Amino acid sequence: MIFGKRAFFGYAVAPDGLVWWFANPPQRTEPSPGELAALTTEHWRARLRDLFAVDRTPACAIVDATPGELTGWATYDLPSVRRWHRDRMVVIGDAAHATSPASGQGASMAIEDAVELGRCLRDLPDPDAAFTTYERLRRARVEKVVASGARSSNSKAAGPLARVLRDALLPIFLRRQGAEAAAWLHGHHIDWDAPVDPHRPTDGAMV
Repeated sequence: MIFGKRAFFGYAVAPDGLVWWFANPPQRTEPSPGELAALTTEHWRARLRDLFAVDRTPACAIVDATPGELTGWATYDLPSVRRWHRDRMVVIGDAAHATSPASGQGASMAIEDAVELGRCLRDLPDPDAAFTTYERLRRARVEKVVASGARSSNSKAAGPLARVLRDALLPIFLRRQGAEAAAWLHGHHIDWDAPVDPHRPTDGAMV
């Protein structure tokens, strides 16, 4: 993961040498779908070269070595879904609480949803009660994850002063407080064997 001076770049190298990568080029105004569709591979190569040329990273070399078509799309923070169920239909994962890719938690939240939904359906025979309880157990936590992902996404294209502060403080934060500060996210535990109480209060942090 590379915090460039003008954009964010991420890549991973497979054992056979294949490289997967992505970039987050910032844009002040939202392009229309037609404008995005009209942008060519060479446009994207030139724009990414320009964005990453000032950084001493492999980003430009990776972009230049990539065969095939390059495309771009806009990303959005979706508003909170008012209700997650109706009758015998229920939504989980991104359908209920899509989060920024910057959070790295989309699949994790969907798995947590599935476990909690399974517990609720196991212990509460009425589907409406099960779905209502599942939503109550999950909403506060996932909305906190969504908000955290939005903040992380916005920090990837920091201005000059914010970038200096981020680069100076981030290593200190990760060394001293990273694991503790992220415990609410990475240390979350769901006790599968515990019976579900539909009336138990929850803060959305731990079960």
